[in-house]
Amino acid sequence: MLSFPNKIVVGVTGGIACGKSTVCKNFGGLGWEVISTDSLVHELLLHDQDVINQITDRWGGEVIGHGIIDKARLARVVFESPSDRNWLENLLHPLVREKWMSYIRLSSKNKFVVEIPLLFENNLDGLFTKTISVHASDSMQFIRLKERGLSVAQINSRINSQMSVSEKSERADFVILGNGDHQFINSQIKLFLTILITAFSENN
Repeated sequence: MLSFPNKIVVGVTGGIACGKSTVCKNFGGLGWEVISTDSLVHELLLHDQDVINQITDRWGGEVIGHGIIDKARLARVVFESPSDRNWLENLLHPLVREKWMSYIRLSSKNKFVVEIPLLFENNLDGLFTKTISVHASDSMQFIRLKERGLSVAQINSRINSQMSVSEKSERADFVILGNGDHQFINSQIKLFLTILITAFSENN
């Protein structure tokens, strides 16, 4: 049974700093509705008082900056402790999933891309018409994360906390290489859309 009848919903995942947001932005430029689960997490951390209370009860001022939950501080805490990371994911992921699924069901639009970094880790592939994994080389991931100001230890902890890029690529319906420029990425998206629309038309 389809989760979203008569709608095309593509799940976009991949390793950290592989280019997922760039791919989604390009989909948006082609008229697709784009949903970022990272943005939904940001909204919860800012505005959901129950979420805020649970996080501050657990970590207190350690994760507070300028009177609000600081995502960078929170990340430093949870990536140092698998149990803390699991606790936070168990708090946030069901809420985020409900938000994006409800949005799609209630929307009058019919083409969506949902950026979910832990799509395969949480076995969500069955919710989507098709899945895309954005792939980048280890060296490119490292360069991009260094540019974000992360230390070598922080980079390794973030990469190691997720399923490997190669395994995500094996599980996905389609792989997009995120190392190239805008034109190269767009050409891959257009190839994917040609295949997708043909398959969707045949099944409806």
